[in-house]
Amino acid sequence: MIALAAALAAAVAPPGPVDFTAQTMRMEPRERRTLLDGAVRLSRGGMVVTGDRAVVEFAPDEQPPAQPQRKARRRGRDEPALLGQKLERFTVDGNVHVQRGDRTADGAHGVFDSKAQTLVLTGDGKDDPVLRDGSETLRGDRIVMRLDTEDVDVQKPRLVLRRSVPEAEEEPQLPTRVEAARLSLDRSERLARFTDDVVVRRGDVVVRGPRMDAHYDSAGQLTHLYLRGGVELRQGDRRAVAENADYDALTREVVLTGEPRLFDRGDVLVGEKIAMTLDSHEVRVERAHGRLRPEAHQDEAGAGVKR
Repeated sequence: MIALAAALAAAVAPPGPVDFTAQTMRMEPRERRTLLDGAVRLSRGGMVVTGDRAVVEFAPDEQPPAQPQRKARRRGRDEPALLGQKLERFTVDGNVHVQRGDRTADGAHGVFDSKAQTLVLTGDGKDDPVLRDGSETLRGDRIVMRLDTEDVDVQKPRLVLRRSVPEAEEEPQLPTRVEAARLSLDRSERLARFTDDVVVRRGDVVVRGPRMDAHYDSAGQLTHLYLRGGVELRQGDRRAVAENADYDALTREVVLTGEPRLFDRGDVLVGEKIAMTLDSHEVRVERAHGRLRPEAHQDEAGAGVKR
């Protein structure tokens, strides 16, 4: 997912003029802006933004020449450029679509700020803005692509981590779904940082905590999840709490540290470290003590507790 969002962010910062097509155009020199309406298409380098209407604003030291309202030229070799080097910002409304190669972003409202080097996508209150790259999907209340650092910030992200380690052949695909108040993507570190009210769901496993870092390899595959600041994990009848939780995507093992405790149908386990293998339900506890009720496990098979 980091590769998706960061690559898209990098793609929308090419230098050069902004070319456009639209059904109608009106220049407003006093306000230093140009109004475009109907089938708007803006392009800059390898980035293409389309929408129903747009406002192109220019920096104070540059004004577009006054011209009467006219039909915009159709795209062609003589298509005019909108003073790209002096462009301050452009705002696109209605069915906003951003494309760079096979990566796309959609929203109801988009703002490109040349000085801040950001592209901000928001929804209409019903549908959230979204980033897509193949099977990867990222949604949120507000998506901010920082074009100078190639980072992405998302408010209240809703993310499906499909690029995780593949399931065994006999098992169904189980996507990892993540919700949080905010998401920051750092391409250089291959890191996705979730903060505030983080919820991770995968199959029957639900993990909650205040913050989480997701790490990826160079191919964009999820490798580890690190949760800090007080963690709660639920899987079926099991409930575990700890200060920290580390998840290894290859082994599908969660390691709880920081006064970890495990509650399982009357059992209470406490230790220095508790390791839970999610697929087999096996539990390993270092320096364990607690309370076990053997009668609660008479019907179990294939699961064990090791100390």
